Amino acid sequence: MSSFLPVRITKMSGAGNTFALIDARDSSVWKNVEKDLHISRPEFAKKVCDTVLGVATDGLLLIETGSDGFDFNWDFYNNDGSTAEMCGNAARCAARYCQENLANELKSIRFKTGAGLVTAEILGDGRVRVRMPEAKYVRESIELKTQSSSTETFALVNTGVPHLVQKIHTMEDVENLKEMARECRSHVDLKPAGANVTFYTIENSKKIQAVTFERGVEDYTLACGTGAVAAALVHSKESKEKSIEVQMPGGIMMIQFVEGDTHPLMTGEAVFVGDFLYNLEVVR
Repeated sequence: MSSFLPVRITKMSGAGNTFALIDARDSSVWKNVEKDLHISRPEFAKKVCDTVLGVATDGLLLIETGSDGFDFNWDFYNNDGSTAEMCGNAARCAARYCQENLANELKSIRFKTGAGLVTAEILGDGRVRVRMPEAKYVRESIELKTQSSSTETFALVNTGVPHLVQKIHTMEDVENLKEMARECRSHVDLKPAGANVTFYTIENSKKIQAVTFERGVEDYTLACGTGAVAAALVHSKESKEKSIEVQMPGGIMMIQFVEGDTHPLMTGEAVFVGDFLYNLEVVR
């Protein structure tokens, strides 16, 4: 049956944040067989991202034919099948994937995402600069009461997706904070969407370390682009710095805040891990 034709899946890493990418344009093999699969994209995402029946990634990104003047549309899913409006590391991976596989002539690529326009510039040497969605404060301070009766204070920001941001003393504390992050991520005061939880520490005025507990993954990830921007945004308000290096467990991202522009720039690596011919018989 045509529905069992293998489709090519490319696995990529953005600072250790991994994604399965599929060419889902109108002319693609995927577009031809998807209609016969009888499985929703969220369910398919869970299969593809799985460590046993898939390629072990944090998310799935389908690159679709562009509409409304965009070069490409994208449809993004976390590994639990939930959607996310924006993912900065995925944007870098998507840009390099498209430039090397689908549109060699483009050095700057315009994506239509759930968070609106995302523009990515190919810099060479595996580096990509992304003009991120608007970064803004939702609330400068929000207090959330936890089941342990403690009250945690965060900044609530939106960098394409919502993030609770908290400065901590040392990154060694993050494992002890995991259950608190898990609870606050879906806190009743943040219903219905919830929020990612990003912790950061300060090395100096121009460099911070950060880690994000992500919705959909339900754990810390090696890197989170919107989380890096969220931590840098909060730190920038305190330090007044406009260019901040963010060290996440999986790699470094440089965040720049441009005067008069609410859309920060994020620069980092995007790496090809491998190509897989994924047999669609697994989704029967």
